[in-house]
Amino acid sequence: MKKLLNLFACMSLAVLTASCGILGMGANNQTGTTNGQASGMALKSLYNQYQTDGKVDVSNLNNIINLAQLANSIQGLKNVDDKSAFYTDFASGLILGSNNLVTNQTANPVTSTLQTLVQGTDLSKVAQAGAAALVQSQQSSQQTVQQASEKAESKVADAVELISDAKDEVDETLSSLNTIFGLFGK
Repeated sequence: MKKLLNLFACMSLAVLTASCGILGMGANNQTGTTNGQASGMALKSLYNQYQTDGKVDVSNLNNIINLAQLANSIQGLKNVDDKSAFYTDFASGLILGSNNLVTNQTANPVTSTLQTLVQGTDLSKVAQAGAAALVQSQQSSQQTVQQASEKAESKVADAVELISDAKDEVDETLSSLNTIFGLFGK
């Protein structure tokens, strides 16, 4: 009976350990990679637009949404040591999410720049503006073309107004992006 109870306890412990690993509990590595990928995708989109226009146009709804995605996905870098698993997984995710725009050589400097940005700047207004822009963009896509075109100008104006309320935060973000884009050298 005692052996059966010990066997049951060992099996329960094994199942608990396996389920925590499957659910991602106790391991922050996936979040670092996921956040890095989201940041990498946003950086790639912003960089592509930057190359086209020579600047990041903050009156463009897609750019506002990408800035918000970046602002949200770098939050995990706050108060994280650069030797931590989250930091290194974030850097790896950047490479993957940016489709190799961020390279092994630039991943750590880019991550460091993003970490400096998130630690020194409250990006909540940027995130709020992006969320509003996304909702407005989705609402426009569900309307007829004529209705959407009639309302598009006011939707863009609303999103631009929200982002302009975050002028200091946007300026800090754009300054960091210029630093990062300079690392790409493309």
